Amino acid sequence: SATWLMNHKVLPFLFLVLSLANAFIFDVDATLEECFFEDIDQNIPVGVMFQVIKGGFLDVDVRVVGPDGKVIYTAERQTDGKYSFVTHTKGEYSYCFGNKMSTLTPKTVSFVVSVGDDDPNDFVRQEHISPLDNLVSSLSEAIDGLVQEQNYLKMREHAHRNTNESTNSRVLWWSLFEVLMLIAMSAWQIYYLRRFFEVKRSGV
Repeated sequence: SATWLMNHKVLPFLFLVLSLANAFIFDVDATLEECFFEDIDQNIPVGVMFQVIKGGFLDVDVRVVGPDGKVIYTAERQTDGKYSFVTHTKGEYSYCFGNKMSTLTPKTVSFVVSVGDDDPNDFVRQEHISPLDNLVSSLSEAIDGLVQEQNYLKMREHAHRNTNESTNSRVLWWSLFEVLMLIAMSAWQIYYLRRFFEVKRSGV
């Protein structure tokens, strides 16, 4: 079983198990970087999915680094993404999400990582596999793919919902501001007209 660690302050997150998939929702404070670590054997397939669901321009910097310090994947100012690779050596792999470009706004990130459990040494000869076994294996792979795609779509839906809520809130506040401005302008015009007629009467 994998041991997960996170640097800096660990925030409340969602953890669920789907086969060997791990899902997290966490905050990355402004000017900081949050990292997850996991020990993985060699020649193991790994899938990574992430989505920035709240905060600023919905972007973070992403890095996946191997035990030997080799950068496996890196991207800057990304809103979402998917990446797959096969571990080249046994050891501790890190997944880091940076918000160093932001000076004030924290970001909320949804992150899913799937670590395969297939060991090349455990493979049996092709002639020992029945057609039914092949069908079951194919169905299992298809289900795993669907689960990962569903997680990715959930992350995108969450991000879009937050964007819509933020837009609706801004429209509401802007509408209130316009109403207050109209009220203020109307009051000023009434005051100005009253003063104008009072001055005109006194002049007569």
